[in-house]
Amino acid sequence: MTIIYSTNAGSTERYAKMLSEKLSCEAVNITKAGDVSADEEIIFMSWIMAGTLQNYAAAKERFSNIKAVCAVGMFSTDDKLSEVKEKNGIEEEIFLLPGAFNMNNLSGMYKMMMGMAMKMIKSKLKESDDPKAKEIAEKFEEGFDLVNEENLTKVIEYLA
Repeated sequence: MTIIYSTNAGSTERYAKMLSEKLSCEAVNITKAGDVSADEEIIFMSWIMAGTLQNYAAAKERFSNIKAVCAVGMFSTDDKLSEVKEKNGIEEEIFLLPGAFNMNNLSGMYKMMMGMAMKMIKSKLKESDDPKAKEIAEKFEEGFDLVNEENLTKVIEYLA
């Protein structure tokens, strides 16, 4: 079994390394996966942008035996899980893992896009009377890191 991952700001890579330690298997960035056999049993891990699981289509085309998919996003909800699964045509077992957000870890186009999106989101959230919405707005301003080993529990149980 091999973990193939794609990362942008580092959250997915951190999860891939944690999971590889727990499962005693190798974690390989998709950009360096040329030597991994096409029929190797794979756990695919990647990040979500606008509901799209980055590099999933390429991984699905390259590897014939994807056993599970882990999608890393800012928040993990059942609604988001269904959306990601449907939008990307994911047939494998999928797990949504909460990631981290810090504008300083982004670059180029992603930083510009997230900057514009965050202004709109924060404005709407701050206008809300909901204390939870205000807390979320503050987290975006300060940045947050929800990556931890406990989030991998269901993945490990499924693969056991």
